[in-house]
Amino acid sequence: MRNIKGLVIPLLFIFISSCKTTQKTSTSKDTQPLFTIDSISVYPDEFIYAYEKSNKNKGEIEPIEDYLDLYIDFKLKVLEAKAEGIDTTEAYINELNGYLEEIKKPYLTAEKVNKELVNETYERLQQEINASHILIRVERDTKAEDTLKAYQKISKVKSKFESGESFEALAREYSEDPSAQNNNGLLGWFTAFQMVYPFESAAYQTEKGEISPIIRTQFGYHIIKVNDKRETLGRIKIAHIMKRFPPQASAEDSLKTEKAIREVYEKLNSGENWFILATKESDDLSTKDNGGSLPWFGAGNLPSSLESVAFELEEEGEISQPVKSPYGWHILKLEDKRGVGSLESMRESLSRRLQRDQRSELKEVEVIKKLKAENKFRKNPEAYALLKSTGNLSIDAFKKKELEVTLFTISEKTYTINDFLSGYDSTKKLDSELERYEKFNLILYEENNLESKYPEYRLLRQEYKDGLLLFEIMNQKVWSKIGEDTLTLKKYYQDNQNQYMSNAKMKVARILFTDTSSIKPFKQPIKGTYFPLTEELEYDNPQNLIKKIKLNDSIQEKIYFSLKLPKNIDKNDSVKLFEDLNQTFSNMEVVNLIYSDENKIYLQLLSEANELLALNNKRIESASTEIIELTENSKWNNKNEGYYIKNVTKNGLIELKYALKSYPPMQKTFDESRPELMEDFQKHLESEWLKELKQKYDVTVNEKVLNKINTEIEE
Repeated sequence: MRNIKGLVIPLLFIFISSCKTTQKTSTSKDTQPLFTIDSISVYPDEFIYAYEKSNKNKGEIEPIEDYLDLYIDFKLKVLEAKAEGIDTTEAYINELNGYLEEIKKPYLTAEKVNKELVNETYERLQQEINASHILIRVERDTKAEDTLKAYQKISKVKSKFESGESFEALAREYSEDPSAQNNNGLLGWFTAFQMVYPFESAAYQTEKGEISPIIRTQFGYHIIKVNDKRETLGRIKIAHIMKRFPPQASAEDSLKTEKAIREVYEKLNSGENWFILATKESDDLSTKDNGGSLPWFGAGNLPSSLESVAFELEEEGEISQPVKSPYGWHILKLEDKRGVGSLESMRESLSRRLQRDQRSELKEVEVIKKLKAENKFRKNPEAYALLKSTGNLSIDAFKKKELEVTLFTISEKTYTINDFLSGYDSTKKLDSELERYEKFNLILYEENNLESKYPEYRLLRQEYKDGLLLFEIMNQKVWSKIGEDTLTLKKYYQDNQNQYMSNAKMKVARILFTDTSSIKPFKQPIKGTYFPLTEELEYDNPQNLIKKIKLNDSIQEKIYFSLKLPKNIDKNDSVKLFEDLNQTFSNMEVVNLIYSDENKIYLQLLSEANELLALNNKRIESASTEIIELTENSKWNNKNEGYYIKNVTKNGLIELKYALKSYPPMQKTFDESRPELMEDFQKHLESEWLKELKQKYDVTVNEKVLNKINTEIEE
């Protein structure tokens, strides 16, 4: 039920999608309510919040008076839910608390710096960096003397570069990145999220041709040389056919592999199918069965030789010449390309990704700094010094001192040494425990003061409270009755049958021609809904005709053929022949055989617009028939049977559409009407219920306040 509510509640009155909205009017002691329902007052700030959010989601400006009517109806329902005691039930309280815990999060953690980080990351995604680095390894929790040695070593390397030595040579000699011996410290191209955050930041803050300051990551100390910068190439999707090098490949093996891939390349150039060749020839077992298709990737995800060739492909379906990588030889095919999306389109996905990135840790540190500043956090240095001077004593030893000394304050609230000691874990470092205690209380203080500090949060909480009440009361008064009371629903259908009529329909044939020379015979269907299959022919020997038809031979492409019988044939023989022919064609789907006293047998092979028609006429690309509903603006409205429309498709093919048969509007059955019937019946029940509520409660609108809101909105 909770998942369903999570989808339904926003749709009931306001789509709950963001935590921020422009506040033009705020509640104060002097503010008058916009309207009252009995003794309940609704103030302008709450109404404007809802109104602006509604307009934002609809993408249009709704007249305030119209929205006010809806909002009053909404509040009447919520008030009735409270009168029914729904807000006191355990189920409601638990449900609400779950939602409220979720909506707190942006105000307590990431939102403080999230926008900043999203914007920064998006800007970095617009650019790719080619860089090299030198790494001196040091563990995160290593001894101070080892950390100092590592720092002195990287400082020495940096000084050597600054005095003119080659970065590449220094990387080979000093870098503790194992790959530096082969690549001179070169990392290739990368963009945001592809390196750890401190490394990424240093690279983006360093100019092309320069080296970064010494930076620390979880791997150790680095200096970074930025070789080049370019506009992001975006993301690309390719497929490949690969011939892999055997283990410990020799030069001879490499030549054999290259020869094999070039043979595949020649087959592709001669027109052989890519998918089939990939399935048969590729040595990449993970992709060969899906045509060699690889996942989407950006710069830095493939070996540089493959990456440069892949991004040079321009047209979808274009294939590369064979290209070598450290793993073998490849042929690449471009499947799709994408640029970087707009900031708005990426904001949500970037925000989610940032939560999982190392940035989230740094973000929390930044949040705590901001909370300390905003909430006037003040340490008592003497108290901290006292704790540290005693070392890691036990809790009991501290408590004996009965230290009610202030440790720190948040705004006017005081936290003492003994408050800290009540949750102190003496098995952990004192500094980390103090940091944990500060953070916990800063966040708790913020949480307890969210409504006074953030007006939009207060309004959002109210939204969820009212939304859950609305869901429950609507379920009781309207929705459950629709499903439970079938007899009443059927009676409503019977009383309003004339509202449930099907649209008029038209049976329409669509034929697509590759050659316009065969269109003329098709401009009017034969026998109403059938089109010609066969060519007009004469046969001297009717038995040959029977054989040819039985063998499904090439009788096709025009209108019909008439079979002239020999002059000396007896009528009984001609009737016998007709019967034989009729028997021959009796198992065929589309045959119309006509016997004439003129000593002729007329044979028409006919078809509806379907695959058989296309199969037996080389000039027809496709043929199909469907029954369509005639909507208000349909081009088939008021058209007679036999009417046709001619179009030219984007591919230059001629398309004919025929009106074959029209069907007038029909009375829908109860079951056919059920979807719209249930919606209409719900509106009916809701309308009747609202009439009762408006009689039960007294609603008063303050016109003066409404006029003021109208003026502010217009400005």
